Amino acid sequence: MYYSIKLRASRDGKHLSGGERIVLKDKIEEAVNQLYRKAEPKDPDEINIKIESIKEKPLVIKSSLKIENIICEDYKSSNQIALEILKRSTGIPVERLKELIDLVHTGSAPDGSNMRGAMIVNQKGERIELDHFRGIRTTTVDFLDRDKILKKLVKKGYTERTVDALCLTTKNMLYPDMIAEYCISDEPDYITGYVSTKDFYYRITPLKSEGNPKGGRIYFVRNSIDLQDFYRFLQEKPVLIEDVGID
Repeated sequence: MYYSIKLRASRDGKHLSGGERIVLKDKIEEAVNQLYRKAEPKDPDEINIKIESIKEKPLVIKSSLKIENIICEDYKSSNQIALEILKRSTGIPVERLKELIDLVHTGSAPDGSNMRGAMIVNQKGERIELDHFRGIRTTTVDFLDRDKILKKLVKKGYTERTVDALCLTTKNMLYPDMIAEYCISDEPDYITGYVSTKDFYYRITPLKSEGNPKGGRIYFVRNSIDLQDFYRFLQEKPVLIEDVGID
């Protein structure tokens, strides 16, 4: 049986770090320690760890999305490339895409803060997430052998952040009515972001300005999407990925 381990670290009620692993019972202690070591340097005053058995049989897929690395001179050039990819994938007019991306860079919650989850945007350019503060979060996904995948990616010059991002966005793109994704971190000093489509994870540097504490995700979906089913799949369906899409 597989177990889901979720960790959330915060300070003064503000979210600092989070992570999830899906492992067999004999790997629980090791996974908890790994998640704790990731959160501890951020000096949280509260850490919550939740461990629960996964009742539903995980969907096992062969590989993650293929990685395409893009490096530009500045974040404006990077976002121009992101716009071109998103326009091709979604059909949404560039001006509306710019407005949506600007929201992520300035705070996409109604009060101008960062959303806790992702925006959901249909092909009409409409925001359709059920809660504009909470958004939607993708959970219950991991690589079958995470340590092996991390070693492969590090050898190619990537980081553990790439493992986490690639894992989440690969699950997202499994959903038939998910078209594309845009993501930047809310950490001020982390400027690499990504755009994903059905085939590729475009890792783009820099996708935001250094020092900007805003960030978030946009999930682009078809107009015909069943929102309740989409939420259930992303938040509850267990997915395990065997390999990573690099040469």
